[in-house]
Amino acid sequence: MKKLDDLSVLVPENEDIIGRGHPRRFDWRGAWNRSLRFRLLALGMMPLLMAFPLVMAALSILGGDRAEEMLLANLRGQLGASSTYLEQTRRQTGQQLGQLVRSERIRTLLSSNSDPKNVQRVLAEVADSNNLDYLLIIEENGRIVASNSGHFAGMVLPPDHVVEQAREGVVTSAFERFEPSVLELLGKNLQSQAIVSLPEGGNHSAERRGLAIHAAAHFPLAVDGPNAMLVGGILLNRNAPLIEHMRELVYPVGTLPDNTEGLVLLTVDDAIISLSRQRREGGRFTGGHLTVEPAMELAKGEKQWMGRTRFGDATYMMGIDAIRDIHEGEILGAVGVAFPYAPYERAIRLLLIAVGGVLAVTMLVVSVSYLAAGREITGRLQAIGQAMSRVRQGDRSARVAGGHRRDELEKLARHFNGLLDTIAKQDASQKVAQKTIADEASRRRALFEHERDGVVILNEDGSVFEANPSAARMLGYSTDELRGMHASAWDVKFSAAEIADNIRTTRNEGELLETVHRRKDGTTYAAEITTSKVRWGDRTFILTSQRDISERKAVEAELGRYRINLEQLVEQRTRELNDRTAQLDTIFALSPDGMVSFDRQGHVASVNQAFLHLTKLDSGKVQGLDEQAFEEVLRALCREPLSFSGFEGLRRGGGSGSEGPRPLLEMAGPGGRVLELRLKSSESAFVSQVLYIRDITHETEVDRMKSEFLTTAAHELRTPMASIYGFSELLLLRKFSDEKRQELLETIARQATRMSTIINELLDLARIEARQGQDFAMETVPLQDIVRLVADDYSPPTGRAQPVLSDCEVPVYVKADRGKLQQAILNVLSNAYKYSPDGGDVVIECQLQDDGRYVAITIRDQGMGMSQEQAQRVFERFYRADASGHIPGTGLGMSIVKEIIEIMGGKVSVNSEPAVGTAVTILLPVVAVAEA
Repeated sequence: MKKLDDLSVLVPENEDIIGRGHPRRFDWRGAWNRSLRFRLLALGMMPLLMAFPLVMAALSILGGDRAEEMLLANLRGQLGASSTYLEQTRRQTGQQLGQLVRSERIRTLLSSNSDPKNVQRVLAEVADSNNLDYLLIIEENGRIVASNSGHFAGMVLPPDHVVEQAREGVVTSAFERFEPSVLELLGKNLQSQAIVSLPEGGNHSAERRGLAIHAAAHFPLAVDGPNAMLVGGILLNRNAPLIEHMRELVYPVGTLPDNTEGLVLLTVDDAIISLSRQRREGGRFTGGHLTVEPAMELAKGEKQWMGRTRFGDATYMMGIDAIRDIHEGEILGAVGVAFPYAPYERAIRLLLIAVGGVLAVTMLVVSVSYLAAGREITGRLQAIGQAMSRVRQGDRSARVAGGHRRDELEKLARHFNGLLDTIAKQDASQKVAQKTIADEASRRRALFEHERDGVVILNEDGSVFEANPSAARMLGYSTDELRGMHASAWDVKFSAAEIADNIRTTRNEGELLETVHRRKDGTTYAAEITTSKVRWGDRTFILTSQRDISERKAVEAELGRYRINLEQLVEQRTRELNDRTAQLDTIFALSPDGMVSFDRQGHVASVNQAFLHLTKLDSGKVQGLDEQAFEEVLRALCREPLSFSGFEGLRRGGGSGSEGPRPLLEMAGPGGRVLELRLKSSESAFVSQVLYIRDITHETEVDRMKSEFLTTAAHELRTPMASIYGFSELLLLRKFSDEKRQELLETIARQATRMSTIINELLDLARIEARQGQDFAMETVPLQDIVRLVADDYSPPTGRAQPVLSDCEVPVYVKADRGKLQQAILNVLSNAYKYSPDGGDVVIECQLQDDGRYVAITIRDQGMGMSQEQAQRVFERFYRADASGHIPGTGLGMSIVKEIIEIMGGKVSVNSEPAVGTAVTILLPVVAVAEA
């Protein structure tokens, strides 16, 4: 390529390419290489001379192919429309027969007493109204019962797939190809209607087979009707209405160019059996064969063919679609469409001529415009070349004159002038830059020489390019000795290969590493090195900054030892604190007594589960409360809120552990829980005080029961004791008659017996409670035997009958102490007689309950009975429902019964009604039930 300065050799605008007056052969190659103007001229004429013929040829080939593709696409749609219409006609025929077999008018024809002439007339009317060429009623064996033509009744119709499907109950329609003999059976005139003359050279033959839309449907089965089918269809041979309707759908009048007409045809094999009418010829072409191309495709079994073919005396675009037997897939014939090709061919030719003319004119205008633009371009380039030549000769003031345009060449001229201005400015600034660079180099050299850290610049092979005095002092060498020395000479930690690998992987942003350096005298020291890769000019160096870190390493080692000792101490102390915390948390969580801790600000810090269980409070409602709010929460729990003295009372009174009455909190609600409160102060940095809460409900209840028991027992014992003491004193002080003395002695004996009974029952009850059944001789005993023994051995009061015994239906065994169980039953039985002084039967019943798992012993009397409140207190010690004192007893019998039965795993219940009677039920678990 030529340099920019060589543009000055462009041929001047007034100089010819071939010298005038020198008739010689024109040098095309030389002119192309020498002249830009010639190249632009040649390129400007090239579209007209070369591109136009090529474009026209491409349009002729590609345009014709594209036009034919469009025609084929249009033909494909027309063929699809005709095939769809024919398929719809087939389905509609099947639907019509399916509706006819269900119509009452047709079904009445199956009656055995139907008039044959009437049957024929009805079938003919139905066939005409439904556009059917034949309509027959046949039996399942194919015998013709009746037809719309009225002949061949009794003949047998040959079987086909449609009839077979109808015999199975499926309404079927299909395209069928019938032989003349079958056509004669189907209809009176169908055989002659199907004949189509076919010219064969000079002779004439005929196509006698018929192509039909054939359908069949089975009549609904009836008790009094025959098993018959309805067969009907449309003959497609010479079917003018159908073929004309198809043509109107595919080629409506006026849709083809030049008022041409399209064709629709049907074939049997390659024989045309139906063809749409041609209005220009004034008739209908009804015979003939398909052309060779489509006929061969049908013979090969192809489903479809489309293309150009010679049909009659003209060229047509034709498409055919095969009609197949739906049962065996055999090609029966075809449906075809076609339209003349000549109008489209003329239109394509005219379109190509018009496009070619427009393209030629366009290319001519483009070429002329290109030539004019090229002439202007070469002239302006020549001016730029002349200015460049002057600059090359030393004229720095030379510039390109401006033009009237503002295009790229004008911009090039302005840029060229700007370039010359820039060069002039750079000449002036270059001297200033050189001085600045020299000053900067001196400054950096001073920094390099006086840097405190050692700076070593390595070559890529690891040798020293340059080192500052600090680096030389650290290593004990002079700067001249270090220059050229390899880094492995003083690095103890890394070998030469490792140093080379580090240099190769060093990044521009720098890396920090620690190593050990050896001085010239053999001593070593720990060093910290920062390495980074730099480029100066076309060379790459490794810049290293070195620092002696021996003292820092020693300090770090000492700090490391201190850190390890401190960590061990902290770990040990933390482990001890964790162990102590875990122990306290376990005690706090598992303690049966409630505890509440307060922080130094007096707010609730934590509560244990025992406190929440005792007070039925939620942790979220008390956590964080101050002392006053928490005090209100506790006061709300009291049965008598004013009785709770609060935290100040706990501090003043016994709540802090001092001697004195215990502060109690009696809770409201069922159960009446009684809590003892203790408040302990703490000097901890986190806990100010701890509230200790202990449940003493049981202790309080025991104390109350003990006091009541002692009061009641003393009262019960004092009564007989007072009688004994009083009557004894009378006997000592006064003399009585023998009868009176005897009476007093009997009273003393009776009261002594009563006192003995009370003492014995108290001892018995105390023994049972103390030993909790340990002295019971538990065994499996038959319940009925024990009940019967008690009833038989019991001596009722004078004038009263023995208890009435009602045994269980089957023997029942329970686990009990035989003697204690007898004692419990006897106590209940004795009470039943004592509390029914007016008489009445006492009944003992045994019944199984809860699916045989328990047995109930019920002792029922008809005595004075008790109220509901009296019945609830019947098991209290010394309680007696009779307040008059006329009925003897201690009031301990039912308490003893309850203790005995509960130790045996049972229950005792009382059901009583005043003035009606009382029923006491003893419920014991069943061990076994014997077979009845």
